[in-house]
Amino acid sequence: MSVGAILAIVFGGVLLLAAGVIALIVLVRRAGRARAAMSAPEARAAVESRGWTFAERDDSYVPLYDRQYDRTGWAEPWHRPPRATGATGVISGTHRGRPFVAATFETVHDGEHRPERAIWVAAPAAHPMLSATRIVGPQNTINRTIGMGGLQLGDEEFDWSFEVHCDDETFARAVFGPELKALLLHDSRPFRGFALRGEHIDVFDPVGDHRDPNELVAALDLRCDMLDRIPVWSRG
Repeated sequence: MSVGAILAIVFGGVLLLAAGVIALIVLVRRAGRARAAMSAPEARAAVESRGWTFAERDDSYVPLYDRQYDRTGWAEPWHRPPRATGATGVISGTHRGRPFVAATFETVHDGEHRPERAIWVAAPAAHPMLSATRIVGPQNTINRTIGMGGLQLGDEEFDWSFEVHCDDETFARAVFGPELKALLLHDSRPFRGFALRGEHIDVFDPVGDHRDPNELVAALDLRCDMLDRIPVWSRG
């Protein structure tokens, strides 16, 4: 048998082994998620015990989703803004004195249908659309070089670590005071950034099941902590 044939067999075996390992990992993760997800009756009982409301489906929240983009204007002139067609696992209530809604919205954008999880805490006032996303410093620099980067706020560490987009630069500068920057840069909780859309704040964080009150409370605390540190609004 030639060396090439032996190498081909070895290489093929490695690929098969790797594929098997990957498949096993995927199955284990799926099984874990299935075990972790609460049933609808369990979620309802846990949520309502905290004085919040729960609905397996409530499409009356569809206009709320759409309004977040209508109130702020849409920054992509060649594309229509995303639209919701339904809302499931809807939880609403008040946390730390702030109204919130958490749901999975069924959305359509550019002809593509996909679910979008939302955990929205109400901001004190309507506001321009703003996003801040954690990014690797060199990538941020490259993006700015080709005209695709975000606003530079004059803080070297923050500008290196986050890409900020907002149509209203004055508002953006008012949002990012020292306390919010410190939280974004140094807080140990896992998140990639946040967005202000029309009336609410949402955070790019890994929440497995927003119907689980333990996960939801942690997510709401993070959003409230951010709102507490935005100096353009007085603390509630």
